[in-house]
Amino acid sequence: MKKLILTVCCAVLLLAGTARADIAVSGAIVYWNQYGQTGQQASTPGTGSAYITAVDMTRGAGLLTDSTGANSLNSNGWTGEATDYIQFGFTVANGYKANLNQLWIATRSSAYGPGTMGLYGSSDNFAHQTLLTTFTQGNGTYLNSLVDLSSLTALTGTYLFRLEQIGSTAANGLTTTLAGTFRVSDYNNSGTYYYDSITGSVAPVPIPAAAWLLGSGLMGLVGLRKRLGKQVIE
Repeated sequence: MKKLILTVCCAVLLLAGTARADIAVSGAIVYWNQYGQTGQQASTPGTGSAYITAVDMTRGAGLLTDSTGANSLNSNGWTGEATDYIQFGFTVANGYKANLNQLWIATRSSAYGPGTMGLYGSSDNFAHQTLLTTFTQGNGTYLNSLVDLSSLTALTGTYLFRLEQIGSTAANGLTTTLAGTFRVSDYNNSGTYYYDSITGSVAPVPIPAAAWLLGSGLMGLVGLRKRLGKQVIE
Protein backbone atom coordinates (compact mmCIF):
# COMPACT_ATOMS: atom_id res chain seq x y z
CA MET A 1 0.00 0.00 0.00
CA LYS A 2 2.81 2.40 0.91
CA LYS A 3 4.54 1.55 -2.37
CA LEU A 4 1.36 2.33 -4.32
CA ILE A 5 0.90 5.68 -2.57
CA LEU A 6 4.54 6.58 -3.24
CA THR A 7 4.14 5.71 -6.92
CA VAL A 8 1.00 7.86 -7.27
CA CYS A 9 2.66 10.80 -5.49
CA CYS A 10 5.69 10.59 -7.79
CA ALA A 11 3.43 10.54 -10.85
CA VAL A 12 1.54 13.63 -9.63
CA LEU A 13 4.78 15.51 -8.98
CA LEU A 14 6.10 14.54 -12.39
CA LEU A 15 2.98 15.85 -14.14
CA ALA A 16 3.02 19.04 -12.09
CA GLY A 17 6.60 19.72 -13.09
CA THR A 18 6.11 18.95 -16.77
CA ALA A 19 6.72 22.06 -18.87
CA ARG A 20 4.68 22.92 -21.92
CA ALA A 21 6.32 21.35 -24.95
CA ASP A 22 5.45 22.99 -28.27
CA ILE A 23 5.89 20.73 -31.29
CA ALA A 24 6.42 20.95 -35.02
CA VAL A 25 3.53 20.67 -37.47
CA SER A 26 3.70 17.60 -39.69
CA GLY A 27 4.86 18.66 -43.14
CA ALA A 28 6.34 21.99 -41.98
CA ILE A 29 9.07 23.27 -44.27
CA VAL A 30 9.74 26.32 -42.08
CA TYR A 31 8.60 27.38 -38.58
CA TRP A 32 9.00 29.90 -35.74
CA ASN A 33 8.89 28.73 -32.10
CA GLN A 34 7.45 31.38 -29.76
CA TYR A 35 7.63 29.25 -26.59
CA GLY A 36 9.96 30.76 -23.98
CA GLN A 37 10.07 34.18 -25.66
CA THR A 38 9.35 37.29 -23.56
CA GLY A 39 7.41 39.16 -26.22
CA GLN A 40 9.97 41.98 -26.22
CA GLN A 41 12.70 40.12 -28.13
CA ALA A 42 14.04 41.79 -31.26
CA SER A 43 12.98 38.79 -33.34
CA THR A 44 11.86 35.18 -33.15
CA PRO A 45 14.35 32.91 -34.95
CA GLY A 46 13.01 30.74 -37.72
CA THR A 47 13.98 27.18 -38.56
CA GLY A 48 14.05 25.88 -42.11
CA SER A 49 14.45 22.44 -43.67
CA ALA A 50 16.20 20.88 -46.66
CA TYR A 51 16.83 23.52 -49.35
CA ILE A 52 14.86 26.23 -47.54
CA THR A 53 16.12 28.85 -45.06
CA ALA A 54 13.83 30.70 -42.65
CA VAL A 55 13.67 34.50 -42.46
CA ASP A 56 13.34 35.47 -38.76
CA MET A 57 10.05 36.94 -37.56
CA THR A 58 10.59 40.66 -36.88
CA ARG A 59 8.71 43.92 -36.36
CA GLY A 60 8.69 46.80 -38.79
CA ALA A 61 10.60 49.93 -37.71
CA GLY A 62 7.37 51.72 -36.74
CA LEU A 63 6.42 49.27 -33.99
CA LEU A 64 7.50 49.35 -30.33
CA THR A 65 8.44 46.66 -27.81
CA ASP A 66 7.14 48.30 -24.65
CA SER A 67 4.80 45.43 -23.76
CA THR A 68 5.78 41.96 -22.63
CA GLY A 69 3.87 38.87 -23.69
CA ALA A 70 5.04 35.43 -22.60
CA ASN A 71 5.55 32.93 -25.43
CA SER A 72 4.99 35.45 -28.20
CA LEU A 73 6.37 38.25 -30.33
CA ASN A 74 4.46 41.24 -28.98
CA SER A 75 4.19 44.79 -30.31
CA ASN A 76 2.51 48.16 -29.81
CA GLY A 77 2.60 51.52 -31.57
CA TRP A 78 0.14 50.59 -34.34
CA THR A 79 -0.61 53.93 -36.03
CA GLY A 80 -1.24 52.86 -39.63
CA GLU A 81 2.20 53.82 -40.92
CA ALA A 82 3.86 51.86 -43.72
CA THR A 83 6.48 50.62 -41.24
CA ASP A 84 3.89 49.06 -38.90
CA TYR A 85 4.03 45.35 -39.63
CA ILE A 86 5.30 41.97 -38.45
CA GLN A 87 7.31 40.16 -41.10
CA PHE A 88 8.52 36.57 -41.63
CA GLY A 89 9.31 34.33 -44.58
CA PHE A 90 11.86 32.06 -46.21
CA THR A 91 14.47 31.71 -48.96
CA VAL A 92 14.51 28.74 -51.32
CA ALA A 93 17.91 27.42 -52.42
CA ASN A 94 19.01 27.94 -56.02
CA GLY A 95 17.71 25.23 -58.31
CA TYR A 96 14.68 24.49 -56.11
CA LYS A 97 11.07 25.66 -55.81
CA ALA A 98 8.53 25.63 -52.96
CA ASN A 99 4.84 24.75 -53.15
CA LEU A 100 2.96 25.91 -50.06
CA ASN A 101 -0.01 24.37 -48.28
CA GLN A 102 -0.98 26.07 -44.99
CA LEU A 103 0.12 28.64 -42.43
CA TRP A 104 -0.49 27.71 -38.78
CA ILE A 105 -0.49 30.83 -36.58
CA ALA A 106 -2.07 32.31 -33.44
CA THR A 107 -2.62 36.06 -32.96
CA ARG A 108 -4.03 38.25 -30.21
CA SER A 109 -4.93 41.93 -29.85
CA SER A 110 -5.56 43.82 -26.65
CA ALA A 111 -8.70 45.96 -26.34
CA TYR A 112 -7.08 48.90 -28.12
CA GLY A 113 -4.94 46.78 -30.42
CA PRO A 114 -5.72 46.28 -34.14
CA GLY A 115 -9.18 44.89 -34.82
CA THR A 116 -8.53 43.72 -38.39
CA MET A 117 -5.20 42.40 -39.66
CA GLY A 118 -4.23 41.51 -43.21
CA LEU A 119 -1.74 38.82 -44.17
CA TYR A 120 0.19 39.95 -47.25
CA GLY A 121 2.73 38.10 -49.36
CA SER A 122 5.48 39.34 -51.68
CA SER A 123 8.26 37.87 -53.80
CA ASP A 124 10.00 41.22 -54.45
CA ASN A 125 10.53 42.61 -50.92
CA PHE A 126 7.13 44.36 -51.03
CA ALA A 127 7.62 46.43 -54.12
CA HIS A 128 4.35 44.63 -54.85
CA GLN A 129 2.19 42.67 -52.43
CA THR A 130 -0.84 40.38 -52.45
CA LEU A 131 -3.50 40.24 -49.74
CA LEU A 132 -3.78 36.55 -48.82
CA THR A 133 -6.35 36.70 -46.00
CA THR A 134 -7.67 38.86 -43.16
CA PHE A 135 -7.98 38.22 -39.42
CA THR A 136 -10.73 39.70 -37.25
CA GLN A 137 -9.19 40.02 -33.79
CA GLY A 138 -11.27 39.58 -30.65
CA ASN A 139 -10.85 41.75 -27.55
CA GLY A 140 -7.98 40.12 -25.64
CA THR A 141 -8.61 36.61 -26.99
CA TYR A 142 -6.35 34.35 -29.04
CA LEU A 143 -7.27 33.63 -32.63
CA ASN A 144 -5.86 30.32 -33.92
CA SER A 145 -5.81 30.33 -37.72
CA LEU A 146 -5.10 27.81 -40.47
CA VAL A 147 -4.51 29.85 -43.61
CA ASP A 148 -4.78 28.23 -47.05
CA LEU A 149 -1.62 29.04 -49.03
CA SER A 150 -2.11 26.46 -51.79
CA SER A 151 -2.27 29.22 -54.42
CA LEU A 152 1.42 29.92 -53.79
CA THR A 153 3.29 27.47 -56.00
CA ALA A 154 6.67 27.24 -57.73
CA LEU A 155 8.16 29.90 -55.41
CA THR A 156 11.86 30.60 -55.86
CA GLY A 157 14.27 32.96 -54.11
CA THR A 158 12.93 34.85 -51.08
CA TYR A 159 9.22 35.05 -50.26
CA LEU A 160 8.03 37.27 -47.40
CA PHE A 161 4.82 37.63 -45.40
CA ARG A 162 3.62 40.67 -43.46
CA LEU A 163 0.87 41.16 -40.92
CA GLU A 164 -0.48 44.71 -41.27
CA GLN A 165 -3.43 46.51 -39.71
CA ILE A 166 -6.38 47.21 -42.02
CA GLY A 167 -8.23 50.40 -41.08
CA SER A 168 -7.99 51.94 -37.61
CA THR A 169 -10.71 50.14 -35.65
CA ALA A 170 -9.49 48.46 -32.46
CA ALA A 171 -10.49 45.03 -31.19
CA ASN A 172 -13.00 46.69 -28.82
CA GLY A 173 -14.68 48.54 -31.67
CA LEU A 174 -13.13 51.92 -30.84
CA THR A 175 -9.95 53.38 -32.35
CA THR A 176 -6.55 51.71 -32.15
CA THR A 177 -4.15 53.53 -29.82
CA LEU A 178 -0.37 53.57 -29.40
CA ALA A 179 -0.67 51.45 -26.26
CA GLY A 180 -2.79 48.80 -27.97
CA THR A 181 -0.89 45.56 -28.48
CA PHE A 182 -0.81 42.81 -31.09
CA ARG A 183 1.11 39.58 -30.60
CA VAL A 184 1.93 36.41 -32.52
CA SER A 185 1.97 33.16 -30.53
CA ASP A 186 2.19 29.44 -31.23
CA TYR A 187 -0.94 27.76 -32.59
CA ASN A 188 -3.08 26.12 -29.87
CA ASN A 189 -5.13 23.06 -30.80
CA SER A 190 -7.07 21.96 -27.68
CA GLY A 191 -4.08 22.43 -25.42
CA THR A 192 -1.46 21.12 -27.84
CA TYR A 193 0.77 23.94 -29.04
CA TYR A 194 2.34 23.96 -32.49
CA TYR A 195 5.05 26.27 -33.79
CA ASP A 196 3.96 29.01 -36.19
CA SER A 197 4.52 26.93 -39.30
CA ILE A 198 4.28 26.88 -43.06
CA THR A 199 3.60 23.46 -44.56
CA GLY A 200 4.31 22.43 -48.12
CA SER A 201 7.03 20.83 -50.21
CA VAL A 202 10.36 21.74 -51.81
CA ALA A 203 11.49 20.15 -55.07
CA PRO A 204 14.16 20.66 -57.75
CA VAL A 205 13.30 23.00 -60.60
CA PRO A 206 12.96 20.84 -63.76
CA ILE A 207 15.51 21.53 -66.47
CA PRO A 208 13.68 22.90 -69.56
CA ALA A 209 13.50 20.61 -72.59
CA ALA A 210 15.43 23.19 -74.64
CA ALA A 211 18.32 22.95 -72.19
CA TRP A 212 18.36 19.16 -72.53
CA LEU A 213 18.43 19.50 -76.33
CA LEU A 214 21.24 22.03 -76.17
CA GLY A 215 23.22 19.80 -73.86
CA SER A 216 22.69 16.79 -76.09
CA GLY A 217 23.79 18.82 -79.12
CA LEU A 218 26.97 19.96 -77.41
CA MET A 219 27.81 16.42 -76.34
CA GLY A 220 27.27 15.30 -79.94
CA LEU A 221 29.66 17.96 -81.23
CA VAL A 222 32.29 16.91 -78.69
CA GLY A 223 31.94 13.28 -79.82
CA LEU A 224 32.16 14.25 -83.49
CA ARG A 225 35.29 16.33 -82.84
CA LYS A 226 36.97 13.39 -81.13
CA ARG A 227 36.14 11.06 -84.02
CA LEU A 228 37.40 13.56 -86.63
CA GLY A 229 40.58 14.12 -84.65
CA LYS A 230 41.17 10.39 -84.50
CA GLN A 231 40.72 10.02 -88.28
CA VAL A 232 43.24 12.82 -88.95
CA ILE A 233 45.86 11.11 -86.80
CA GLU A 234 45.34 7.77 -88.56
